[in-house]
Amino acid sequence: MTLPWSQFEKHVGASRLQLYVQHCGGDQAKAVELYRWNAQLAASFWLDLGHLEVALRNALDARMVERYTTRGLGTEWLDDPTQELGRDAYGPRRHKQPYKDIASARSRVRSNQKPSTHDQIISETSFGLWHQLVSRSQMFLWPDLAGAFPHAPNRGQPTVSDPISRLRHFRNRIAHHHRIWALNGAARYQDILIVAGYIDPDLPSWIKAESTVRELLGRQPC
Repeated sequence: MTLPWSQFEKHVGASRLQLYVQHCGGDQAKAVELYRWNAQLAASFWLDLGHLEVALRNALDARMVERYTTRGLGTEWLDDPTQELGRDAYGPRRHKQPYKDIASARSRVRSNQKPSTHDQIISETSFGLWHQLVSRSQMFLWPDLAGAFPHAPNRGQPTVSDPISRLRHFRNRIAHHHRIWALNGAARYQDILIVAGYIDPDLPSWIKAESTVRELLGRQPC
């Protein structure tokens, strides 16, 4: 089924479509095709990003549990008992608050009337939390968190943080239904596979098995 251009433009928005039309040389039919393709590609990426995100948070959670256990602080690092993640942070520490993301996750658990277990809270965390934990601002955690990526070529923090940072930005664009056809989708797909391989060398093949990203990238309209 197709919609008349005026109806399609009404629902999607003229400003949103402008760049699609321009990219397709003013051809409205091709712009619609590009819009559909962009949505399909975003959905395909979302599936693969989801697989990576779940593996990433489980790998990092395990290392955080080990970090706190070996220091005699118990296993519940989500409580931030030493306030190293920003609990009750003031002054110059305000910019460094992964704990805010943890608090938001707890709030979502309560809103959904679920038990506030460790696993339930982890399931409600954002991708942003895990990016923060491996970012330069939390460098003090890296000696422990590097072990979450046993198959990385080195223990350098940027080796892991850089692709995860790119993927966070890319994921946010998808979540807000922005155009991704103007971005380097092939490079972002490689970032997914690279980080997955750092966690487990078999994981990239598992992600690729049902992925349609490469197929879609090969038939971009316009």
